[in-house]
Amino acid sequence: MTSVTEHKTISRLRQSLGELDDKVVARLNEISRPVNLTAGQQIIAEGEPAASLYSVQNGVASVFKLLPDGRRQITGFLYPGDFLGVTFNMDAVYGYGAEAVTHCSLRAWARPALERLFDEAPGVRRLFLASIADELTEAQDRMLMLARRSVDERVATFLLTMARRQAGAMGLRIETVEIPMRWADIADYLGSTAETVSRTLSGFRDLGVIRTGTRGEIGILDWPALEAIAAGGKPQEGEICR
Repeated sequence: MTSVTEHKTISRLRQSLGELDDKVVARLNEISRPVNLTAGQQIIAEGEPAASLYSVQNGVASVFKLLPDGRRQITGFLYPGDFLGVTFNMDAVYGYGAEAVTHCSLRAWARPALERLFDEAPGVRRLFLASIADELTEAQDRMLMLARRSVDERVATFLLTMARRQAGAMGLRIETVEIPMRWADIADYLGSTAETVSRTLSGFRDLGVIRTGTRGEIGILDWPALEAIAAGGKPQEGEICR
């Protein structure tokens, strides 16, 4: 069954390919291979040779860094249209690990074949360079979130980000956000604990900002209030816009 996320998420890859020549798109498809994974399966391993580049087609994946003591720090969640493993250093290794959060369908490109296509069609190189720029921007945003924002702000920002990703290019204020990842993974990403994230969501629910109850889903009842919390505001009970 196709999920709401898969219906609503607009693939940045497909959008970008629309700007390329049909022959180039056909060549990109020709040199790629499909990869299908179930939840929990590894996509790439940190430190291994970066032999392939990937694009998420359906599903959700997570990327993470390994800590010296063996623990993992989740640094992001990837949706359809996102790339991973992008590097232009032929001797590079993967700088992070990645695994499927849900069932994932991906396209994979062997780097030597992709490098040859870069030489033939500079527009393809720009496509992947844009992906690197997006990664850097998201990394900076996350650093700011962890360094300067309260737990309330982090959780609210996370919900808004997930909602906007699932709404896609239309920019709609969707009513229900799919949350396929575990609470522990969300807490790890937000630099908190699962208990604190759960308690924060309960507080949002009590204020009438969200609704909870359905496993894997959170309803947004009041977008302006959630945006105010993400921006550092502190709406009180009875002051929420209905």
